[in-house]
Formats: sequence, structure tokens, C-alpha cells
Amino acid sequence: MKINHLFLSINAADFAAQSEWWKNFIGRPWDREPMPSCREWDLTGRVLFQVLDSDDGQGGTTVTLHVPDLDAETERLGRAGIEVPEPVKVEGFDTLRYAEFADPEGNTVGLLDGS
Repeated sequence: MKINHLFLSINAADFAAQSEWWKNFIGRPWDREPMPSCREWDLTGRVLFQVLDSDDGQGGTTVTLHVPDLDAETERLGRAGIEVPEPVKVEGFDTLRYAEFADPEGNTVGLLDGS
């Protein structure tokens, strides 16, 4: 299987609020709106993240992002009004740490650093 792009999508019951929350989380506005019900960010070379307007209000998505400096991101997110719990060491790894929390609609969001 060859994968050209990876799309991570969140279905949002409140499209405007979710878009704003993820704008603050990522730290910048979306890169494009390919259609009125989709806001999209280019995260890395072939990874795109989308907030989609959900017709049925269902969600349940988990998004985990590996970042270079979890402490710096936690601080930045705190300034943006997003509370991130203290990271925990991931068992079986030397330096891997993880912090898990939820977005406004209860989707699980994780931040990871180390190896």
C-alpha cells in the first residue's frame, strides 16, 4: 500500500467552536476551506488535518501528535486557554512522555515527546 497523504479528520457537532479550538491548539489559522463544511491544515509534508461539520453530531476521534518539546507546547497551550495535564512517562521507553486530554466535544487528544 502506498499512501500519498494522511488525512486526520474530526467530525464536529459545533463546527465553528471546534475550528476555533483547533486553530488555537495548532497555533495558526487553517490553511484552506476546500468546501464550506471543511477546514484544513497542512501539518507536515503529507499529513493534513481536517475539522468537518458533522451532520449527525457524532465524533469519537483520537489525535496524537509527536512534538519536539512537550513542555514548551504545554506552556503555549496554557497561554491559549487549553489545559494540558502533566505528562507521564510511557512505560518501556527511555524518554517517551505522553499527555492526554479532550477537546470541547470529548475527542481524545494526545501529545507525545521523546523516544
